[in-house]
Amino acid sequence: MVDLKKFLPKKEEEGEYFWSLLIEPGWVQAGIWKIEDKKAKVILVSPTTPWNMDEDLVTSSDTALSSAIQGFPEDLNEPSKTVFGVSASWVEKGQINEEHLDKIKKLCSELSLTPIGFVVLPEALAHYKKSTEGAPLNAVALGIYKDSLEISVFSMGNLMGTSSVSRSVSLEDDVAEGLARFATAANIPSRFLLYDGKEGELEDARQSLLRVNWEDFDKLKLLHTPKVEIIDIKNKVHAICLAGASELAEIDSLEVVDTFLDKKGTESEVESDSDNLDGSVPAYIIGNEILANKPEPEKSSGIGSGVVETETEIDNTEIDELTPEQLGFAVERDIASDIPAAGDVEKFSQKIESYHENIGPVKEGVGMTHLPVSSGRGLKEKIGKIKQKLFSLIPSIKIPKGAGFSSGKKIFILGPLFLFLIIVLGFVYWWFIPKAVVTIYLSPLRLEESATVKINVNGGSSDVSQGMLAGESASVEVSGEKTKDTTGTKTVGENAKGEVTLYRVGTEITLDSETLINGPEGLKFTLDSGITIASGSASSPGTAKVSVTADKIGAEYNLAGGASFSVANYSSSDIEAINENSFSGGSSREINAVSADDQSVLEEDLLDELSDQAKGKLTTELSNDKYFIEESVTTASTSKNFSAKEGDEASTLKLSMDVEAKVVLIDRNTLNEYASQFLNDKIPQGFVLRQEQISFDFDFEDEDDGIYDFKVRISANLLPEVDRDAIAGKIKGRYTDVAEEFLNKEVPGFVRAEIRIKPVLPGKLMTLPHVVKNIDIEFAAER
Repeated sequence: MVDLKKFLPKKEEEGEYFWSLLIEPGWVQAGIWKIEDKKAKVILVSPTTPWNMDEDLVTSSDTALSSAIQGFPEDLNEPSKTVFGVSASWVEKGQINEEHLDKIKKLCSELSLTPIGFVVLPEALAHYKKSTEGAPLNAVALGIYKDSLEISVFSMGNLMGTSSVSRSVSLEDDVAEGLARFATAANIPSRFLLYDGKEGELEDARQSLLRVNWEDFDKLKLLHTPKVEIIDIKNKVHAICLAGASELAEIDSLEVVDTFLDKKGTESEVESDSDNLDGSVPAYIIGNEILANKPEPEKSSGIGSGVVETETEIDNTEIDELTPEQLGFAVERDIASDIPAAGDVEKFSQKIESYHENIGPVKEGVGMTHLPVSSGRGLKEKIGKIKQKLFSLIPSIKIPKGAGFSSGKKIFILGPLFLFLIIVLGFVYWWFIPKAVVTIYLSPLRLEESATVKINVNGGSSDVSQGMLAGESASVEVSGEKTKDTTGTKTVGENAKGEVTLYRVGTEITLDSETLINGPEGLKFTLDSGITIASGSASSPGTAKVSVTADKIGAEYNLAGGASFSVANYSSSDIEAINENSFSGGSSREINAVSADDQSVLEEDLLDELSDQAKGKLTTELSNDKYFIEESVTTASTSKNFSAKEGDEASTLKLSMDVEAKVVLIDRNTLNEYASQFLNDKIPQGFVLRQEQISFDFDFEDEDDGIYDFKVRISANLLPEVDRDAIAGKIKGRYTDVAEEFLNKEVPGFVRAEIRIKPVLPGKLMTLPHVVKNIDIEFAAER
C-alpha cells in the first residue's frame, strides 16, 4: 500500500496547496487548503453551485473551482491534488460505485485535477465536530436534498449506519421512516444536524422538525425532544479539508485563515471591519464572492485560475518598427490554402485528447479512501492548443513585397480580415457545437393484463411461451432487540401468622400439620405443625397451643385477639379454638408483571421491524439487473430470548431476536421478455411498448419444491409510435417555443416537452442545434 504522505510537499516545497471538491445531490462546492504547523489551514471557499444533470457537473465544478481560486497569486502554482467529498449515496462497500466513479474520472480529465482520495460527507462532519467540540459525536446527520434524505446515525463518534429515503410531502414522516430502519431505532440520539447546499431551506426544515411530537412515532424512542442544528455551508468544505489533511499528516487542529495572499504569495494581516462579512475579513478577500473594493483587472487562464494582470504602457514606436512576420502575418503566401473547411474545425476540436496518470492506492485513515481515477491534461494546455491552431490561420495572409504599405497601414487593412475570421469561426461554433436533449412527454394508453407465472428457483432455463421463468432465491439474516412496557399485573404479599388455643371435650386426639382452621368471615388458616390434645370434660377440657398461618396473603387475615375458630371435620362441641393474641404480618400489593399478551405483541412488533430491515438490506445488496419480488418475502425467527418469563415481576420486557428473510428474484430481462411476448398482440396499431414503461404487481399463491406460483398484473404505458430522427430533422435550428409548437401539432399524444441546450448562448443565438445528430430525442409517459 502506498503511503499517502508521499503527496505532502517536501521542505523545499513548503506551502503546497490542495483542492477540496464537495459533490452533493444538486450542489457542488470547492475549497483551497494547505498543511502548516500541524494545522489544516483553509484559505479560500467557494459558494455552492447548483447542478441537475450529469452533463452539468463539469460546468458547475468549473464554476466552483474558478470562484474559489479568485485572488490566488499568479506566481504560485495552482492546486492540482484534490480530495473529493461525496454523499453517502455515492458509496457502496467502502468504494465509490461505478456510475459515480465515471463522473469523477470525467471531472479529473476535463478540469486537470489529480485525485488523491475521497471522504464521505457525514463521516467528515463527525470528525469535524469531534475536532471543534472536543468530544465524539452523538447525533443524527440529515442531508436534506430535493429528491431524497440521507440519514446517518453516529454514536460516540462511530457510524451506526446510513439510510436513504425518497422525499415525500412530509419531512418528519421521511425522517421517522429512515430512523426506523436502524437496529438502534429505540435509542436514537437526541441531536439532529441538518445540511444541504441551500441554507435558507434548512431553517424551514429545522422549524418543521422542532414542531414534531416524536412520541407519536411508536417505532422510535427518543429520550427527549431532539436539538436541531444547522451546519453552515462553508463548514462542510472545512470538514472535507480537515479530513483530507488529517489523512496526509498529523494534524492538531483546523484553522480558517483570516489572512489573504498578496502578489508574492506571502500572508498579510487583515484588519477587522464591522461592515464586512462576519465583521472579520473584507468581503473581497474570501474567495472574491463579494467585491467590496475593485480589484485589479483579471483574465481567466483556464479552469480554477484567477491571474491578475497589471496595466502596462506600450511604446508605440516599437510597434511601428515591427515587421509583418513579427506581427504574425504571412508575406507572399495565399491565406485561402490554409483556412480549414467548417467540418475540419469540428474534427480538430475532437482531436484534443487527454492522457491519464494512474494514482496508486493510498492508506485509509480519517475516512479518506483511495480514489482509483486518473488525472487528465490541464485545461490550460488544451486551451493553448486551440489558440495555437486558430492563430496559425492568421499568418496565411499574403502581402506583396514593395507594395508601399507601412506597418501601420498593414494593420489597418488586415484588422478587418482578422475580425472576419473570428466571425466565421464563431458561426462554425454556433452551427456545429451546441447539443440538446429534448424530452417529449406523451399521453400514454394504459394497458393492464393479468397472468399466472411459475418461477423455478432450482435452476434451469426459462420457457417464456409456457409462463415458466427461471429465478433464484436469496436470503439474509438480521438481528435486533426491542423493549416495551409490561401491561400485566400480579398481587404479591405475606401471609398472616398467629397462635390459637385448642380446647377438647372428649378423648385424646391428634391433629396433623396443614389441618384447616376456619376463622370468622370465611377466613381460613392451617396448622404449622401436628399436635396432640389431651382428653377432657366439659368442666375440665383438654388444651393445647399451636401456631397457624393464613391460607392466603392479605391484611384481612390480621385478626384481633379473642376470635373463635373451628377445626375442619369437627364440631365446635368437640374442639374449639380461640386466639388469645392478635394475628399479624398479613399484607398484599399489586405489581407489574409479564403477561402472555406482552410477549406476543413484542414478538410480533420486532418481527415486523426486522422484516422491513431485511427487505431493505436485500434491496441494497441486489444488482440492478435483478427484479425483487417483494410479495415473495418470507421471514422467520431463528432464535429469540425474552428478558423475563410470563408472570415474572417486571416493568419492562426486552426481546432479542434473529430473523432470516428469504425472497425470490428474477432477471429483469427475462421478466420484460415475458411481458413483451404476453402483451404483444394486445398493443393497438400506432402505439409502441417500451420496456421502461412496464410495471409488475405480484400476488403469491403457492410454492412446491422450489417452484413458486404467482398471479401477476402487468401494467404498461403505451406511447404513440414516433420517429426520433424525423422529429429531430424537423426541429433542428428552431427556437424552443417554435419547436414546442411544431411538436404539439405533429406528434400524436403530445403533452409537453422539456428542452435542455448546452452551451447556453445569449438572445437570438439560443436555438436548437443545426446538426441532427446533436439532438437527442427522449420519450416519457405523462403520469
